[in-house]
Amino acid sequence: MSLEHTPAVDVRGPETHAPTHHTPRRAAAAAFLGSVVEYYDLVAYGTAAALVFNTLFFRDVSPSVALILSFATFASGYVVRPLGGLLFGWIGDQHGRRTAVMLTIVVMGAATILIGLLPTYASIGWFAPVLLVVLRLLQGLAVGGELGGAVLIAVEHAPERRRGFYGSFSTAGAQAGTVLATVVFAVLTATTSDEAFASWGWRIPFLGSAVIVLIGVLIRYGLEETPDFTRSRAEAPVRNPIRTTLSSHPGAVLGIIAVMAGMMSVWYLLTVYSLSYATTQAGIDKPTILWVVTGATFLVVVMNPVWGALSDRIGRTTLLSVGLVVEGLLLVAYFLALRSGSVALIFVALLAVAGLGHACVNGIFPAFVAEALPASVRYTAGSLGMQVAALIAGFAPLVAVALEGSAFGVWTTCTLALLLCLAGAVAARLLVRSRSSAAVVEPAVV
Repeated sequence: MSLEHTPAVDVRGPETHAPTHHTPRRAAAAAFLGSVVEYYDLVAYGTAAALVFNTLFFRDVSPSVALILSFATFASGYVVRPLGGLLFGWIGDQHGRRTAVMLTIVVMGAATILIGLLPTYASIGWFAPVLLVVLRLLQGLAVGGELGGAVLIAVEHAPERRRGFYGSFSTAGAQAGTVLATVVFAVLTATTSDEAFASWGWRIPFLGSAVIVLIGVLIRYGLEETPDFTRSRAEAPVRNPIRTTLSSHPGAVLGIIAVMAGMMSVWYLLTVYSLSYATTQAGIDKPTILWVVTGATFLVVVMNPVWGALSDRIGRTTLLSVGLVVEGLLLVAYFLALRSGSVALIFVALLAVAGLGHACVNGIFPAFVAEALPASVRYTAGSLGMQVAALIAGFAPLVAVALEGSAFGVWTTCTLALLLCLAGAVAARLLVRSRSSAAVVEPAVV
């Protein structure tokens, strides 16, 4: 029997029945702002890598090689994200969610600010790109631990029947950070000359993140430890959450990977690959498609809490599964719109896939993932699954470019993405049934 129709067996302590009125809101704000910081910094780095890092940090090579090296430093952050998930997951399951998320935001903020202060190749030679890679790896480690922690401080502080709503703010922050970084770079490139931007303008987004970091640290500093963690440490402490995750919960991790890989792959195809496709294949100018994508990303921020709240009322599993399938199908519609060349049609299609598909899954999965795992390894297992999925999805734009010359071109990519989403929808159902069979007395996955 699916847990979607099974009432929860509530064995939690009294502190989880009546959380203070302000704590869920503060926890949601802390999760939101932390995700804003992490993904603002992530997108800022990716944008700078595409615009100026190739000329500032990689000299004495051809321009094409310099661009490849610049993007390679960006990719290095994805490679270490699963390690970051394990590292901060272990800290979060052993020493507390609050400790872990404080570390992630401080590490990410420090690395980003230092990138803004970094001397270029012209000043210190090849030592400059070496330092850049080191700081990028620190960013990757921090991001690897941030999402899992943000999800938990939002969900585990929330009232039981509103976990979908409050949990959705953790992922809404990621989209808000993306919008903020894109707007900052758009304004800077529009208001400064190419020479000024290459000289000092590119540093402003990195140094400016210090303000968001400070606000995020202050909010998280005053946050209490989550009731679920406190209870799990008192009743069923785990000495080695990494070993327990790999030995006792590999199915749950694989299920989370499947659910998240489809959603993330579609999103990277929308926000990364489609930019290139729109300009080279559909004849859409860069500023137009950038603002279209920014508008759609903002819609995800708005719709995340809507879908999260709806999942609290009608159940998560079916809604999540349907959202994945809808996201995969609407991706096809979006590329059909791109082929038409109509900006209005492109905008409507992208709003549909973002608001009806991606935001649905993005808003629901924080509570879904948290409720699918025992609290004792929830940070470790959840973060590992999310970050391996991110690593897989990170290759989606590269695969799409490689398949452009195939017999069916972009439709091959769309078909593969749809299959990933279908696999994720099936995995969501299996994950719920597995959780039900285990008869673990944790909050039910509904």
